[in-house]
Amino acid sequence: MITYHHLLLLFSLLFLVLVIFFPSIINALKCYSCSYSMLELTPENDDFFCANESLIKIDRDLTTRICAPWEKFCMTTVETSLKAFSAVIRACGDICREPCESDGYGTDMVRCDHCCTEDFCNGNYSVRYYMELMKQQHTSWIKPLVGEKLYNRNNNITFPY
Repeated sequence: MITYHHLLLLFSLLFLVLVIFFPSIINALKCYSCSYSMLELTPENDDFFCANESLIKIDRDLTTRICAPWEKFCMTTVETSLKAFSAVIRACGDICREPCESDGYGTDMVRCDHCCTEDFCNGNYSVRYYMELMKQQHTSWIKPLVGEKLYNRNNNITFPY
């Protein structure tokens, strides 16, 4: 017959095994996890709180998650379309993209990441924060990236700036 003391001993042993062999479970990174897009066709799938101060006012159990051991970053990804804000995504991540990525074949869609490594560090929602992050955009062939001219010169690449 299993008694209370047997159960207590079993759970204590299980906890000890987890702490010793899987310390990353105890020390796992915790990040906000949500997405909001102004381009979303099905608004019921959007987390409207993700882009404003509601993010930090709502119960954290509803807006955060524990990252997997290989996910070393809390990320905020801001997307623009034709240089206008279109989406924000907050999540755990294993890769931080730098510089910003551009795609869209004529729609000039740009995606910029901000990565950090502390619990709940991806909760900034201010307009100033979004603007600073999006200053990293390089969507034009007119202005070269930092070090691009030197790299091109050293590698005999000619480009009309």
